[in-house]
Amino acid sequence: MRNWFQNAVLLRQFEEGASVRKAMLIGFLLRIVPVMVWLSWPCVRDECTYLRLSERILDGDGMTASNGWIWAPGYPVLVSIHEWFTGYGAGIKTTQCIASVGVMVLLFHLSRRFANAKVGRVAVWMYALSPTQIFFAQSLWSECLYGGLLLLGVWFFEQATTVSSGEQETSGLKKALLTGVLVGICVLFRGVATYMLPIFCVALIWRRWTSRIAWKQSVVLIFGTVLMVGPYSTYASKKFGSFMISDRTLGQMMWLGNNDFEPIAFDWGNGPLSNLAFERHTKSGREPCAKKKQPVARDKCQTKAGIDWIKSNPQTFIERVPLRIAQMMNPHSFLTRHLRWGNMQGIPRWVDEAIIAVNVAWNLMILWLGTIGLVLYGHRGKGLLVSGIWLYHVAAISLLAGLTRYRVPLEPLLMIYAGWFMVNWGSNWQNASTPRKVSAVIFGALVVFFTMWFFPTGWVQWRHW
Repeated sequence: MRNWFQNAVLLRQFEEGASVRKAMLIGFLLRIVPVMVWLSWPCVRDECTYLRLSERILDGDGMTASNGWIWAPGYPVLVSIHEWFTGYGAGIKTTQCIASVGVMVLLFHLSRRFANAKVGRVAVWMYALSPTQIFFAQSLWSECLYGGLLLLGVWFFEQATTVSSGEQETSGLKKALLTGVLVGICVLFRGVATYMLPIFCVALIWRRWTSRIAWKQSVVLIFGTVLMVGPYSTYASKKFGSFMISDRTLGQMMWLGNNDFEPIAFDWGNGPLSNLAFERHTKSGREPCAKKKQPVARDKCQTKAGIDWIKSNPQTFIERVPLRIAQMMNPHSFLTRHLRWGNMQGIPRWVDEAIIAVNVAWNLMILWLGTIGLVLYGHRGKGLLVSGIWLYHVAAISLLAGLTRYRVPLEPLLMIYAGWFMVNWGSNWQNASTPRKVSAVIFGALVVFFTMWFFPTGWVQWRHW
């Protein structure tokens, strides 16, 4: 009987592994094949900026401003490395497709540590088949790699929190250090990550207030982040003549979101897409201050102008908060825009429409079920961390300008909890406390409201409710 049980367990583990490997293979093929088929995929806005910045890096100019913006250096540097080795900066797309397989591995093991292997399989398949995640792996955007780095940071964080005392202390400190390093790399990839560090620190000592190791880990975590960001911060501060951690884009974002015109989003049906439409949209607002060739001065005066506008228009500012969140939670993504522009030449129109419909349904599933699952199952430090990361990004967007792009790297975290909800749907309410049930209803209703706000915008014949 014991041998039969052991064989059954081994068989189940093999089947689980086979399912995950199949998802990885299919997910990789769905990403790499379009890259090979559409080699002349045109760059769009920020994609073109990444290429220009990488060329300047190769020319020996180091990190430079672009169009008045000083961007975080991580992604442009990686693009320049690919251009240096292959002569083709867009070759980073292949790296992103490969990195996506690594993300799936992380998703499976992290989900298994959070819940169980069945949840891991569901989360991996969600990621492998997500049209939005597939699209961004094929594009010159930092979302795919940034999302993977963020997930890896959560992985090391989760391992650090399992350390209690004794011989494990050194191992726990190493895991905390690696978590801090990963947070630092995230900061170098996206300026919005600059202020995530306190969330990691608080989550690390959550319900471990009396643990000496937990406090040591928080200090080591901060040290790891500073160690990673410090060298570039020193370099950039000296080069641009003003203190800088990773980027200087706040002023420009305030110009886009805190102005007389409505906050700008570049998604299909939800914002100006052409240069002419952009100029027409922004004509009614205040002009950008300072010259583009003076990026630090421009950022400072744009930030001040944005704050002054908020002080002069407090009611409008508050009324726009739901709009910005809805722009971020729009179930469409840049994929809809890409298909509507006809950039995937050669496929029938009905295939475009099918992809758009599947993409919307997939994103709604992740956002709705992931939010409810996070509320129901987001326990202890890891639940606080994932909730904090999501709420922090939503808060940042609610103050500036909304864009679906900013949501993309956060979705893998929700996939864990969406998978958890789907696997345990029968016992969700039975095992949850009353406060969690109430919270799940409230947050679930809010997410449904925000995701449906711009639901119609992906279809030409139906742009609004």
